Amino acid sequence: MCSSKKSVAVKSDLQLWKHDTKNVSSQVEMPSVPFSSRSEGQVIEGRKSDGQSLEVTKSEGPRLDSVTQIHASAVNGEKQTLLRLIAASNGDLDVGDQFGRSPLMYCVLVDRLECAEILIKAGAQVNLKDKGGRTALHWAAHKGNLRLMKLLLSRGADCREKDNEGQTALHLCTRHKLPKCMALLLRQLTPGEVDDQDKNKRTALHWAASYGNLEHVKMLIKQDSNIGIPDTEGKTPLHWAASCRDREAVSCVKLILETTPSVINWQDYEGRTALHLAVADGNESVVNVLTTVKNCNVSALDNVFRTPLHWAAVLGHSKIVSILLDSGADSSSSDSNGATALHYAAQNNFSETVSVFLCRNCTDEQDLEGRTAFMWAAGKGADDVIRVFLEHNVDIQQEDKTGGTALHAGALSGHSTTVKLLLDNGAKLEATDQAKHTPLFRACEMGQMDVVQTLIDCQARVDVLDQDGRSPLHWAALGGHAYICQILIKYGVNPDVRDYSARAPLHCAAFGGFVNCMSVLMEHEADANSQDSKGMTCLHWACSKGHLDAVKLLIEYNAFPNHMAFTEDRYTPLDYALMGEHHEVAQYMIEQGALSITGIQDIAAQKIQSAFRGYRVRKAFIERKKLLMKHEKLKKEAARKRAAEEGRKVCDDHVTRKQDTSSPSTLLDIHQTTQHMDLQLDKTPLDRAKGDQEKTIPKSDRDSAKCSAGKLQRNQPTLTPNKDNGLDIQRPEKTDSRSRIEDTSLTEANNSVHPDGMTSAPGSGPSQVVEKTRSLQQSVVSTLQVITPGQKVKQPRMRSSQRRRLQNVD
Repeated sequence: MCSSKKSVAVKSDLQLWKHDTKNVSSQVEMPSVPFSSRSEGQVIEGRKSDGQSLEVTKSEGPRLDSVTQIHASAVNGEKQTLLRLIAASNGDLDVGDQFGRSPLMYCVLVDRLECAEILIKAGAQVNLKDKGGRTALHWAAHKGNLRLMKLLLSRGADCREKDNEGQTALHLCTRHKLPKCMALLLRQLTPGEVDDQDKNKRTALHWAASYGNLEHVKMLIKQDSNIGIPDTEGKTPLHWAASCRDREAVSCVKLILETTPSVINWQDYEGRTALHLAVADGNESVVNVLTTVKNCNVSALDNVFRTPLHWAAVLGHSKIVSILLDSGADSSSSDSNGATALHYAAQNNFSETVSVFLCRNCTDEQDLEGRTAFMWAAGKGADDVIRVFLEHNVDIQQEDKTGGTALHAGALSGHSTTVKLLLDNGAKLEATDQAKHTPLFRACEMGQMDVVQTLIDCQARVDVLDQDGRSPLHWAALGGHAYICQILIKYGVNPDVRDYSARAPLHCAAFGGFVNCMSVLMEHEADANSQDSKGMTCLHWACSKGHLDAVKLLIEYNAFPNHMAFTEDRYTPLDYALMGEHHEVAQYMIEQGALSITGIQDIAAQKIQSAFRGYRVRKAFIERKKLLMKHEKLKKEAARKRAAEEGRKVCDDHVTRKQDTSSPSTLLDIHQTTQHMDLQLDKTPLDRAKGDQEKTIPKSDRDSAKCSAGKLQRNQPTLTPNKDNGLDIQRPEKTDSRSRIEDTSLTEANNSVHPDGMTSAPGSGPSQVVEKTRSLQQSVVSTLQVITPGQKVKQPRMRSSQRRRLQNVD
C-alpha cells in the first residue's frame, strides 16, 4: 500500500485483483455528492458533507468495462494501467459516471497530479462539467489543491465558469485559508469580475467574510471588491463577518469598517444590523468593536421593532446586556408586542440578566396587554426571576388590561410552586379580573390540577360566579377536565348549578363531547334533561357537534330525545344532527325514537284534525238542538197567538150578540171570558189540567170580576197608536182625596131606594142602567184591544160597596 500527501490509503490495481478471496477497501476524500459504480461487483459509498471519506469496495473478480476501469485506475494512481486503458478506449476519456464526473475530476479529487497530466495529454476536456455544473477547476479550488489548479489553468481551464449554484472557482476557494490559491485566481480575473455573484447574489467577499478568512478579505478588498453589495437576504459582508464565530472574525469586522465605516448601520431585509447579528450569536468581542464605532446605533429596530438589547435579553447574554446599556441602549424600547428586553429576560428565567436591568433602575413597563415583566415571569414559572423582582419591591398586585394579576398568570400556566410563592408574599387569593374570574377559574379552565388543589388548600372559594353566572365547575367541564370536576364537587359545588343562560356544567361538557366529565356530573345527579334559556338540552349540544359517544351516554341516562328548542324553528336534537351532517348520530337518534320537528308537526296535525272532526260533530249537534228548541218555542208562541185570537173572537161575538140586549150580565160574561183566556195563556199544562176540573165560576168571583172591570175602566192607562206605528200611554189624571169625598157624598145624597129594591140615582131607571152597562162593555172591549197577547192585566180588588152595587145590578 502506498501513501499520498493526505495520508490516503489505496491498494494497487494489481494487488486488488490478485486477492480473489478478500474484499479490499480504500478511503479517499470526496465531495458532497455520493457516487457508486455502474459495475455490478463494485460498490462505492460516500457521505454528503464535504471533506468526509469515501469507501470504495470491490468484490472478488468482477469484469469491469473500460470506462469504470479508467475511473478506478485514476483513483488508485496506476499510471501504466491507465495508459493501457486509454489506448483501448479509442479516445473516449470524458464519459462520466452516474453523477457526470469524468476520470479527470477523480484525479483532482484524490490529488493524482500525474494521472491528471496523462488524461489531459490524452485529450480529456478540462472544462467538462458534471451534473452539478462543476468543472475540474471547481473541484481543485474546492479542495484547495494549488498544484492541480495551476495545471488546469495552464491547460486552458476557465476560472469564470459557474456551477449550478452560480459559483465560480473563486467562490469555492474562499472556504480554505490558502491565500496562494486565492492569489492564483485573482491574477486570472479583472477587477470587475471579482464581484461575480452566485444565485444568492453573494460575492467571493461575502463567502470570505462568512468563513472569517481575513487574508482572503484583505486580498479581495485590495482588488476593489464592493463591500456594500447585499445578497438575497439583504446582508452585506459586514453582516456575515459579524455573525461568524471564527477568531479572525473580529479582524474582518475591523478591516471592513476601516474600509467603509458607513455600513455599520446597514440593515438587511429583516431590519437587522451587524450589531443585531453579533448579539444574536453571542459574539461579545464583535459587539465591543461595533459599539465603539462612533456612528453605531445601539438601539436600531428591526422589522418587529426589536433592538439588539432585545436579542441579548432573549438569549440571556448578561455581559452583552451590560455593554449595550453602557453604550446607551434604550431599555424601555418595546417591540411589536409591546414587550421590552426585560420581558424576554424575565420569561426565560434569566435571573442574572434581570438583575442587570433592575440594578440599573430599568422600569418594569407594560406590554400591549398591560402585562409587566413580573407577570411574564409568573406565567412562565420563572421562580428565580420572581424572587429577584420581590427583592426589588415589585408591585405584586399590579393588574393588566383585563384585571388579571401575576397570580392569575401563574394559575393559568399551572405553576403551583409559583402560585405558592406569590401567595406567601401577599398575593390576593380572591383577586378578580374584569370577567370576575379568580385565579381558581383560570386553573380550572386550563386543567391545572396541582394549582387547583393548592388554591383550595389555601381556602379559595369554590362557589363564586363570574359575570356570566358560571362557576369554576362550568369552566372545568368546558375544558373536559373530569378530575377537577370531581375535586370541585367534593368541596361542595352543586353539579347542576346554572349560569345566567340557564346552562349547567353538563351542557358545557356535552358541547365539547367530554364523556368523562359528563359521567362524573351525571353520577352526581346532574339532570340529563335540563334545558337552557333557549330550550337547548344537552342532547341538542351533543348532536349539533356530532359527539356520538356523548349522545349515547345521555340516552343511557334517560335523556328525552324529542325536546324542542324555544327558538322560532323549534328544532329537536335530531334536526341539529341532520343539519350538521352527522349521519352516525342521526341514525342512532332515529333508532332511539327521536323525531325531527317535521315529524312532530305531522303527528300534531293528525291529532288536531281528529279533535277538529269531533268539534264539528259536537257543534252540529248543538246547532240542531238549538233549532229544535227554537222550533218548539215558535210552536208555543203560535199556540198563544191562536188562543189570543180565539179570545178576541169570543169577545167580539159576545159584544155583537149581546149589544142589543140590555142584560146586566153582559159585562160579567165579557169579563169572565177575558179572564179565562188570560188564565189559559199564563197557565202551565198542569195548571190547565187542574182548571179543567173547575167548570163553574162562583158568584163571588163574578162579582169580583165586575168590580175589577169597573175599576180597570177608571184606573188603567190607555194605549193609543201613534204615527210611528208605536203605542202611546195615556194615564188618567189624578184627583185628590177631597174631590173624591165630595163626589161620593153627592152621589149618596142623590141616590134613592127604588121600589123594586134597587139603589139608583133619582130619575134613574132601566134605560139608564142599560146605558151604563153598554159604556162599561165598550171600555172593556177597548181595553182588550190594546192588550197584547200574553200580557197580564193586574185585576184590582173590589170594595164591598162596589160588590153590592154589582149585586144590585144583577
